[in-house]
Amino acid sequence: MSAKKKVDNTLMRIYLDTIKSILGSQGLNSILNYSHLEKYISNFPPDNDELEIPREDVRKLHQSLIDLFGEKGARGILLGIGREMTFTFLEKRPAVVKSMKLAIKLLPEKKQMRISLERFVEESDRRMPSLESSSHFELIEEKEYFFLIDKDSYTSEGIVSEHPVCHVYIGSLETSLEWITGHSHKVEEIQCRAKGDAADVFRIWKKKSASE
Repeated sequence: MSAKKKVDNTLMRIYLDTIKSILGSQGLNSILNYSHLEKYISNFPPDNDELEIPREDVRKLHQSLIDLFGEKGARGILLGIGREMTFTFLEKRPAVVKSMKLAIKLLPEKKQMRISLERFVEESDRRMPSLESSSHFELIEEKEYFFLIDKDSYTSEGIVSEHPVCHVYIGSLETSLEWITGHSHKVEEIQCRAKGDAADVFRIWKKKSASE
């Protein structure tokens, strides 16, 4: 199988660990049975960056959560998975990420955000190679927002919905931006392939969240 049809072991492990922590072992096993992924029952992949997990396995697990819990019910689980992705990256590469944070500490916050988003794109391309091209992301900066466009995401592939479903991205983006800037920034999905749009598009507010 082509490397472009696989994702890294850690991505699948985060899905499994997060679902287990929220729903328990029996809940996870039920979801794995429903999605015909019984091979992962009591058999989590190793925590490493090797591209060994079929992309289709992660896609089926993602879709199963939406099928079983509905769009609203699955949202909290998927946001948690996204947050855990960022935490895992920070924990696995503490020296690299801390040195990056120190290096950009004195930069304007908007510049810090751009660097963080560029790193997000870089890591996502490495961990989830595109089926179509070398990169499936486009980052656009405007006066008040950043727009992150993903043309080939497993999170919307094969799903039909009236509402955006890529909550994993939102959880990961919000967490990484808060870590790098020290402030919350709103991230919202304004287009989604699950709704029939051409790509998944996320609007990222440059201003701090109103709750602060």
